[in-house]
Amino acid sequence: MVAFFKVRWGRYRRVAFTGSHQPCPLCGGNDSVVIGRLDRWFNPLVNVLCRRCGLIFLNPMPTDEELDRYYRDQFWSRSQGSDEPTAKTIAKAARYSRGRLALLAPFLKPGTRILDVGAGGGEFLLAARQRGYDVEGIEPSAGYARYCRQAYGLKVHAATLADTDLGDKRYDLITCNHSLEHMRDPLRALQRLHHHLKADGHLYVSVPDLGDPHTWPLRYFHAGHMCGFTHETLVMIAAKAGFAPVERQPFGTDTTLVFRRLPASDANWFRFPDHAAAAAQQWRRRTALRHFLSPRTYWRVPGRISYFLRNRALAIRSAIALKRPQRQT
Repeated sequence: MVAFFKVRWGRYRRVAFTGSHQPCPLCGGNDSVVIGRLDRWFNPLVNVLCRRCGLIFLNPMPTDEELDRYYRDQFWSRSQGSDEPTAKTIAKAARYSRGRLALLAPFLKPGTRILDVGAGGGEFLLAARQRGYDVEGIEPSAGYARYCRQAYGLKVHAATLADTDLGDKRYDLITCNHSLEHMRDPLRALQRLHHHLKADGHLYVSVPDLGDPHTWPLRYFHAGHMCGFTHETLVMIAAKAGFAPVERQPFGTDTTLVFRRLPASDANWFRFPDHAAAAAQQWRRRTALRHFLSPRTYWRVPGRISYFLRNRALAIRSAIALKRPQRQT
């Protein structure tokens, strides 16, 4: 019970970023419209939508120093109530890791070198290593990175992508599972990943879908999300960094894409010129009143209850397994 209230209180507290005003991280434009002034816990947080390309981002944007400190020391403890993975987060991540590996099976072969950016507790890397792949990770949280190394013996860098020295390494597959939206400069991040991907390599990206008109308008607005993507803006930013989509796979309410590496940036990356206007119009209609008056909001309740109960059951089984003495052989 104490842990429960610790997590809830940690989530509701405001993150005091000072930040600075920045141009659009995708197109560099300075013309934007405010689409949200609160986070999902009703703390002040300004999200804007670029009128040129349609990317959603924080403005003011936290500085590099503020963001590094937040992810190193606060992010997981605020959201999960612990500086290291809990039984619940381990069970949930392990289940999704199996799904991610199944999705990526066509792009995997014996000896595949994988880099996981935003490795969390290391469950995906562990599952991939158990299948014989050569794995490495990046996780900015000091506690979570330490857990990856101590619990699983994984090679995980305790740093942000920008501060990680990868040398001249090249990977067959790079995965960014709910990590790209946490970066203040996602274009530069993708450009760096392009450099470290082999010519025939693939990039997996999964981000929350801010183009879904049926979700709670504030659902994805919180201090950890620097940018918000739709299918269109994800395709455009990837093309500008030198990637082309090869497969689209729906994962719940996420936008999930697998990209192939192009030799260079796609000069025709701005392929959805009408997206910004359509997205701005959609956000004008996405009000809390419309959300709570929509029958679709309540159709989802049984599914959300089932999802919660499945996760609780997984967490309990995982906690029991972690406490059970190992049989001596």
